[in-house]
Amino acid sequence: MKWILQKRMNSVVGLNFTGGRLSAFQLACTRGKMETVKSTTADLSVDFLQVKNDPKKGREIRSHLDAAGIRERHCVVAIPESWVMSLSTKVPELSTEDLTSLLQLEAERGFPCDPLQLQIARSVCHEGGVTYVTQLAVRREQIDYLTAILEAAELKPVSFCFGPSVLPGAIPAAGEGRITIAVNPRETMLMVSSGGGITAFRTCETTTGPESMANAANIGVVARQLRITFEQIPVELRGGVRTLKLCGDEPTVRNLAGSLGGWARAAGLTVVHEDKPDRSPGNEMAEGIATRWLKTGSSTLEFLPPRPNRWEVLLARHNSKRLTLSGFVLGGVVVLTLGAFAWQEYCRWSLRSEWGAMQPQVTDLNAVQSLIRDYHPWYDTSFHSLSILRGVTTSFPDNGSVTAKSFEIHGPSGVSVTGTAQDNAALLRTLDQLRKTKEIQDLKVEQIRGKTPLQFTLSFRWSKNYGS
Repeated sequence: MKWILQKRMNSVVGLNFTGGRLSAFQLACTRGKMETVKSTTADLSVDFLQVKNDPKKGREIRSHLDAAGIRERHCVVAIPESWVMSLSTKVPELSTEDLTSLLQLEAERGFPCDPLQLQIARSVCHEGGVTYVTQLAVRREQIDYLTAILEAAELKPVSFCFGPSVLPGAIPAAGEGRITIAVNPRETMLMVSSGGGITAFRTCETTTGPESMANAANIGVVARQLRITFEQIPVELRGGVRTLKLCGDEPTVRNLAGSLGGWARAAGLTVVHEDKPDRSPGNEMAEGIATRWLKTGSSTLEFLPPRPNRWEVLLARHNSKRLTLSGFVLGGVVVLTLGAFAWQEYCRWSLRSEWGAMQPQVTDLNAVQSLIRDYHPWYDTSFHSLSILRGVTTSFPDNGSVTAKSFEIHGPSGVSVTGTAQDNAALLRTLDQLRKTKEIQDLKVEQIRGKTPLQFTLSFRWSKNYGS
C-alpha cells in the first residue's frame, strides 16, 4: 500500500481555504522538473468551514475542480488558519522523553481542551542560547470534518499541513526573525518567526473592500493585534526580529504599511510589501505546500492523524472482544510453546558447550584418581610416627623427672621406649598418664634397673589406624 502511494506521488493537488476562498493548484514532477498543470480560485459558501455544516459541501469543491479540469485525487491541504491554536514554551536542556512530557503538561495547561482531542505539531526556536517550542494545535473533530468534506469531493488527503510556513521567507534562519501579516478576505493572519521556527501565531477577523471605513477598521484591528503579539514575544527571541512583511489585498496592504511605518521604525523593524495582485497568500500557500510535498514527501508541520495499517483495519472491521481475546490467547500459547522449545534447545546447546570445554580436564583427573587408588597404600599422609611421638611426649612430665633415651617403632603399631626416672613415684605417674592416652594399649614395663635414677624399658601398642 505504501509503495503504491509513493508511486502516485508524481502529481498532487494543493488546496487552501483561507477566507472562504478555494485555491487549488495541481503540480506534477516530471523528470525532476516541477510544473503547475492546472489551477483555480473560487469563492465558497460563507460558513463552509463551520464544524456543524454538512460534509456534502464537498460537492461544491468537486464542481470547482471539475470546471478547472483537475482530476488528480491525492491532495495536500492547508489547515484553515482560524482553526490553529498556538502555545509557546521555554524549555531547558532535557532528554527527548522528558521534553515530550513537559510539552504535554504545558499543552494540558495552555490549550482550552484535552490534548487527546487535539492534533499537535511543534516548531523549535533557538536564539541567544535559549530554546522555545511553539505548539500548534487543531481540534481532531475539525480534522475529521475536513476529511469528510474532502472524501465527499472524491479527494484523498495525504497531508494536512500549516500553510503559512511555506510562504516565501516566512520562517528564515536564526538571527533573521520576521513578522508576516497576510491580509485575506474575512480574516488576517499574523505570524512571528525567530530562531529558525515559529514564535507566535494568531488570526483576526477583518473585511476587505474599497470602502475607506472598512479598510480603516481593518488597519486598526491588525495594528492592535500586531502590537499585542510583538510585546508578548520573549525578549530573547524578539531581538532577532528585523522585518515586517505585508502581503495580501493591495489597497489594504498599502494603507497598512503607511499606518504601521512609525511604529515599525520605533520597534527596529523594516516594513516590506510586494504588489502582486494576482498572487494572493491563499494561492501562494496552495502552490507552496504542493511543491514542498512533491520535493520532500512530507510536511514540516503535519496535522494528518496516523493512518491505521491493514491489520488494524481488519481488527476494526471484525471487532469482537471474544475474537480478540481468543487471538491473543492462541498467540500467547504459540509464543510460549515456541519459547519453551527454544529455551530447551538453548540449554542443551549450552550444556554441550560447557562439557566440551571441560572434557579434557575431566579425563586427566580421572587418570590421576585411578593412580591414587592404585598407589594409596604406599603413601601415608597422616604423619603416623610423629603422632606416636607426640602422644608419648605429652604424657612425660615437664620437670624432667622422667626422660626417654630411645624411641623405637616396630611395624605399624608396636612401640618401645627406654629411659630414666629420678624415683619410682615419678615413673608411676608417667605410666598413669600413658594409660590415659586412648591410643596406647597393652602398656607393659619390660625392665627396671637401679634405684636413683631408675632405668626402664616400656612397650605398648598404638591402636590408631595406620594410614588414616
